[in-house]
Amino acid sequence: MADALRYRWERLCERVGAFKKAEESDLTFEMLSTMYAHPPRAYHNLAHIAQLLGVLDAVSMLAEDVDAVEFALWMHDCVFFAERPDNESRSADAAAMIAGLLGCSAEFTQRVRDLIAATRHSAAPARGDASLVADIDLTILAAPREDYERYREAIRSEYEFADDAMFREGRAAFLQRMLDREHIYNTAFFRREHERAARENMQKELDELSDSAR
Repeated sequence: MADALRYRWERLCERVGAFKKAEESDLTFEMLSTMYAHPPRAYHNLAHIAQLLGVLDAVSMLAEDVDAVEFALWMHDCVFFAERPDNESRSADAAAMIAGLLGCSAEFTQRVRDLIAATRHSAAPARGDASLVADIDLTILAAPREDYERYREAIRSEYEFADDAMFREGRAAFLQRMLDREHIYNTAFFRREHERAARENMQKELDELSDSAR
């Protein structure tokens, strides 16, 4: 997987960077790999990024600026400390730093920052690519049951600092907030393809969390 990801990152850097040379993409890929490995994560890692890039490949025709969308997906979880509330903004800062090393334009860099902000999932994002990035990031919620259960276990592992009651409360709050939305997904395509499965997965998990609290 690492070689395929490196090759893909190099191609992206050639398209968006100013220098069009392998040295910059090699350096920044090593930086990116290090960030995704520290601290170790069970879910928010490069395997997660690879999965999202696969989704992007299937829906790239929906993107207005597919390179900005891809860059944002690469960078959106590069800073992740489960106990912190500002991972997205710090990841956006890291994205801006790497974009600067690549010589990306200021307009491209700001666009990427805005797209990363959409992965906070605290409110419905702006239309267009922000909605697409948010929807791609949430595809795991509609995964087949076995994959969803692995995702649940990985998230629990990342929040190992929390006792069961604390984790249950926080996770239930997230699930309920998502289920209370009129739509989990922001784009018509993702609603049609994934809304029902995501609601079923999350409602089942929420019910199980409620049962375990009794």
